[in-house]
Amino acid sequence: MSKKVKSYIFALCLLTSSCYLFEKEDEGGEPYYKAKIAWDTGLVSNDYQSQMLDGDSVFFYERPPGYNTVNIYALTRLDVKTGSFIWRSNRIFSSALHCPPLAIGGYIYVFLYPNRILCFNRETGALTAQAQVWIDNKSLTWHDNVIEYQGNIYLGLRKGGVGYFIRFPADLIDKKGDPDTVQEIPPQVLWEPVTGGYAFAKPGVHNNIIYTSTMSWAANFYITNPADKKPVELAGFDADNGKMIFHRAFGGPEDIAANAIFPEEGDRKTPLFIHGDVLYYLGLSIAAWDLNTGEMLYRHIFPKGTPDHLLYGSETKQAVFYKGRIYFTSSEGSSLGDFSNLHCIDAATGELVWNVMPKGSESTQTNPIIANDKLYISLHYGFRVYEPENGKLLGVDKSFCGTGFGSNILYNDYMICIRVDSDGLNGRLVAVDLSK
Repeated sequence: MSKKVKSYIFALCLLTSSCYLFEKEDEGGEPYYKAKIAWDTGLVSNDYQSQMLDGDSVFFYERPPGYNTVNIYALTRLDVKTGSFIWRSNRIFSSALHCPPLAIGGYIYVFLYPNRILCFNRETGALTAQAQVWIDNKSLTWHDNVIEYQGNIYLGLRKGGVGYFIRFPADLIDKKGDPDTVQEIPPQVLWEPVTGGYAFAKPGVHNNIIYTSTMSWAANFYITNPADKKPVELAGFDADNGKMIFHRAFGGPEDIAANAIFPEEGDRKTPLFIHGDVLYYLGLSIAAWDLNTGEMLYRHIFPKGTPDHLLYGSETKQAVFYKGRIYFTSSEGSSLGDFSNLHCIDAATGELVWNVMPKGSESTQTNPIIANDKLYISLHYGFRVYEPENGKLLGVDKSFCGTGFGSNILYNDYMICIRVDSDGLNGRLVAVDLSK
């Protein structure tokens, strides 16, 4: 066979493979896409935000075999390349925070409502310790966002209208004692916001500084005079000594005075996004600060009367930076009858480049993934693929039922996410191959 014929056959194979992935769907008029499943564990979870990568493994909260109700979990470890089962924890639990566990120094830390930490051995899945955090002899309630930095655990808590931002070394939890004894951990209180807001936001790290922000909704609940509404506080803390070295307040009364349709009151999810030397705030308003100078670069609010398709601020899941732009989702609906928003903004200006509202899908509280110059997102009504440049829909696999409340993570060319059964009752952890 000549080289010319071989080249022709190879090109034809590539063409037919591409057509198999992206082709026109007869019903609905949307391009067709076939998601390529790299592995499907068949293991069920009802917590769609628990996936966590650590080295060659992925951990998640599985609904253990023999249980048919929600809010019952085991910590399960899989091989991230093959999806092969490694172990299931020897202790089941309930009331997990809506965030992934943490991997620190050979242990996996699981956080439960209202105030409990379970510590599992990374190699065996055995429970080694339990703990809770106390401040002034008060048991408090966790917030959903927890991070680790240099062996310290950072998170927000609240009790009776008082909010705290704290940290404590993971090593304070004794792993060699009785695992059924609940240890009491005294944390270092870094911050008690003066406005009464709660430090809900997932912390971010830049140049050894830990950043977080408040949600002032609780503080504003009983305030009837708009001028007295509390602003959002944004703060940064030196990771070495815990001292506050950055503080800004925004939103609240200034947004009310500016006739904002949604005055900024903070976000309980992940409004803080750091890329390079810039901190972006992606909430009911869009803002950015230069972290070298502390200067605010811009802030956009949305006055009353702004058309729905030009609104791009809301509760946000984890954003992604790509070629000078930021991509994120928001959970608000639209009076046009669509229910999901996917946004692209210019990182330098905060201005909207494009946004789309996927058809027929529920609220989008999940995060986009960009790989191989395409944007992927798994929604309740289909696995969707877009061009990052202009938001053009390249294809949708409507046989793939995702979840609007999940977390997607990228490992090489694998997008690890939840695929829900057609009855909408059981979500399975799967990996989608994005290499083509």
